[in-house]
This record gives sequence, structure tokens and C-alpha cells, in this order.
Amino acid sequence: MNLIKNNPYRTVGLLVGATAKEQTKQISRLKKYIEAEQDPKDDFSFPALGDFHRTIDSVEEAASKLNLDNDKINAALFWFWNGNPITDEAAFENLKSGDIEAAYEIWDKLITKTDEKGKRFWKPVTEKNYSAFHNYSVLNIIRSNGNLHDAIVASLYFLESDLVDKFVLSVADETHKTSKKELQLIFLNQLYSELEANKKSSLPNFLEILNKQEFVAKQDFMKGFVQKLIEQIEHKIETAKNKRKANKANAAKAGQELFTATASYLTQLKSIVGASDLKYAYASISDKVANEILQCSIDYFNDSQEKDSSSDYVETAMKLAKQAETLAIGKLTKDRVKDSIETLEEMKDRELSQAIAVLQFIKAAYEEACRQIDKQVDELQYDTFPSFGGSSPLRIPKHYVSINWSKVEEMKRNCLAWDKVTEVIRKAIPRENIEKIKRATNTAKVNEYKSLVNFLFDKISYSYKSRIAYINYWETPKTTISSSTSSTTSKTTTSSSSQSDSKFSETGPSSQKKFDFATNAWWILGLVGLIIGAIAGGGVGAIVGALIGAGLGLEAND
Repeated sequence: MNLIKNNPYRTVGLLVGATAKEQTKQISRLKKYIEAEQDPKDDFSFPALGDFHRTIDSVEEAASKLNLDNDKINAALFWFWNGNPITDEAAFENLKSGDIEAAYEIWDKLITKTDEKGKRFWKPVTEKNYSAFHNYSVLNIIRSNGNLHDAIVASLYFLESDLVDKFVLSVADETHKTSKKELQLIFLNQLYSELEANKKSSLPNFLEILNKQEFVAKQDFMKGFVQKLIEQIEHKIETAKNKRKANKANAAKAGQELFTATASYLTQLKSIVGASDLKYAYASISDKVANEILQCSIDYFNDSQEKDSSSDYVETAMKLAKQAETLAIGKLTKDRVKDSIETLEEMKDRELSQAIAVLQFIKAAYEEACRQIDKQVDELQYDTFPSFGGSSPLRIPKHYVSINWSKVEEMKRNCLAWDKVTEVIRKAIPRENIEKIKRATNTAKVNEYKSLVNFLFDKISYSYKSRIAYINYWETPKTTISSSTSSTTSKTTTSSSSQSDSKFSETGPSSQKKFDFATNAWWILGLVGLIIGAIAGGGVGAIVGALIGAGLGLEAND
């Protein structure tokens, strides 16, 4: 702590309250020792508090800071004062000999007491212990195991008392006028600047300590401090904004730097927002930080998407948006962040949603084709006549018809051109998308995707499974062909090749009839192909999809 280690009083080896005559004599003495390259003996620099090197120049500079009353007051607040020779001189002797703890105990006993439960209390400030409060504070700031809380509280107790006037009179001329508030502000501003310059981890605690104390300068210090913090935060926001606008590819880095750089400032502000006006100031600046971080997220996402980046930019943008969410306070900012997170959530599962949509349409096409087959089989089995009075149509079985049910099942297995279907899947669900699907956190969607893949793999032969095995990422590829898909289904034929030999035996007076798919069923599949194409690629992809779907229909009806 430079306020103490390099204090002018320490440099010249004097205690607070030394007279001008004593000061002149000591400075002359010090120069002689330095010129002789010897260490001065028996002064009040207390080497045990930390080594320091004195030169002629440093002594003269220190002396110049002890000429004006204001300068002397500034230095005196962070150096030892012999206000009570009976107790203070004993403590100073311990400091000279290097026994810091012994000196600490002397002053600690004078200003604190412990009850029977072991709880410590501050004693009232009196003429017997008022200098002990001051010296205890200085020692607690500088010693390695010092307690910053106790140091601040002890000093504020002393500076809040009426006995502080005696301290001022011992330092400055009797004509020098100051007040408790001014002394407290000098002490707090200097201490805060020192903590900030050294990036002390105790800085947030500093404000929490003050917030719990009552002293005359509290409101003035807090308001000035808040304004200073806000200015620093606004500077950080402007820096991030300039970096974002200069290069949107680095917007994520700028946003992360802003979040990190303002974290301690916002924490400090939050700890002192007791008054309503300070609460508004905190909310306003916190929202500004949140909005800039969110804009960094948005700009980075848009830039990465436009460049078709291979990086996981959605996750990076989401991290920033989540950080902005922790800072958002006002409703408008919260709503803006919420909307962005919802959009990113959708984009995060974009590949998964696309895969589900494609597989759903394939499943729908398969089920619709099967329904058409069942419908025509039904028409072969029954004659249907309209009914009267709103009752169901009359269905009369055709007793001369015999259905080859194994052929019907074979037709269902081959009702789609699976080679075309697997081609669509390979284009709409490329291998690189599977890695993103694996990382998806939406359990319901992942389960739906797996269910659709299982449905598809249950309908196709091994040769087709091997083409798209990568979409079934959670299972090891099988080396055998499922019993449900016979050798007849392993042919890369269209549905029409199966249908050309599909006949149903008829007994009785009528001849055999050929079984064909209804034309409109394939028109539906063509429409499904159009939708798949739109999802898989959009634009030209939609036309390709439509042609695939149309191809399924044409081949089925040839």
C-alpha cells in the first residue's frame, strides 16, 4: 500500500504531529546519513513494515509534501500519530523492533472489547484511545494479515468523533479550517484510488463496508463514486461499440471483453444502490451494458451466417445473449434479450428441426402410399352401394376375389423409390449436421428424430441403410439384413417395377385383374417431394425436390 509505504512522513522518518523544527532537523540528519551511505538509526520509518530506499531526492520530495497544511493532512491520514504518549510510544517501540503484532495488540485492546460469547465490539472514542483508533487503522491497512473492514471502520469512528479536531491541530496551523466530512472524503478517496490502482480483490468489499456504516460524508462519497463508476462503464461500452462496428467478425470478442471489463464495476454499483436515485442509475447503466453485449451477439451471428461460417457461432452468440440476460433490468431490455435468446434457441436446433421435417414428410409419404394400396385392395374386395337415410354405404364382399396378401405387403415395402429417398436424405441431412444434432439439448426433439430414423430404417433394406447409416448415430451399423426386408426389397427399383408383376388371382367366372396404384396418390408424393426439396435446399433445391417427387409418381404409374 503506497499510501503508507511511501508516505512522506515515513520517508523523512517522523510521526504525524512533528513540529517544523523537528522536521528541519530530521531532514538535515537524513541527508548526512545518505551522503555517508549509512542507514539512519532510531527514526520512525519502521523498516518492518516493508523495505524502502531513501535518496537525497526522495527525502527532499517528501519534505516538499509536508509544507502545506492540505498536503500534511493528506499524508497524516495514512501514517502513525503520537496522540497519547503513554500507550502509543510503547507500540512504536515494538514497531521499531519489528514486533508488529505486539503493537497491534496494544491498540486493539484500547479500542475493542469482547463479550462472554466471544463477540467483539468497538469501544467509544475517548481522549484515552482516539489516537489508538487512528493508528490501529493505519497498521491494519499495511500489515500482511490486516483486516480492511476493521481498518476502515476504525478510521471512520475516529474521523466521525469530535476529538478529530485535536488531530487536525497537531498536523496543521490553527488557522487551517476543515470538517469531518472533508477529512472522511479525503481518507476514502485516497484509499479507494489505491485499491483500484493495485486492482485489489478487496475493492468490492470496500463499498459493502461503507454501505453498512453511517458517517457524515457517506452520501457525498457514494454519489461521487457512482458517477465515477458510470463514466468508466460508459467508456467501456463505447470501446466495445467501436470494435463491433469496425469488424463484425470480432463482435463476439468485443462483447465478451465488455462483459468481463464491467463485471467488477457493476458489482460495486449494485452493492451501494440503497437510495432510489442510485437504483435508477444502476439499472440504467446495467441495461446499456446488456444492450451492447446483445448487439455484439446479434452482429456476430448475422456476420457468421452470411459468411456460412463452419464455427459453432450459434453457441457463441447464445453465450453472449445469456450474459446480457444476467445484466438486463428494464422491461424493454429484458424483452429484447428474451426474443433474441428464443430466436437463437430455434437456430441452435435448426439442423435437428430440418432433419425432423424431412423425415416426417418421408414417413407421411410412405403412410399415404400404404393407405392408397389399402384403399384399392378394399375396392377389389367389396362392391360399395350408396345407402339411404344417411346411413353408412352398403358394402358387399366379392366372393370370387382372392387377394395375394404377401404381394400387397411387398408392394407396401416398395411403395417409395428408396434410392431417391436416400438421395434426398443425404442432401437434406448432410454428415456435418449430425455433429450439431448430437449436441442438441432439446430432449423431446432428439427423441422424435430418433423415432423417425428408427421408423425409416425399419422400412428399408441394408443396402439403403448403409447409404445413410450416419444419421443413425447412436447405434453401431448392423452387418445383417433385417428379416423384414427380403431380397426382393433390396433391388434399387422404383415402385412401378414392383407393380408390373403385381397381380391378384381371381377365381370364378371373371378373368384375372391387374392391380395398379391410384394416380392421385403419386401426385401427393410429388407434393411431398416439393416440400422436402424446399426444406433441404430452398430455391433450386425446391425444384429438385419436386422433380424427385414427380419421379416417384411417374415411375409408379408407368
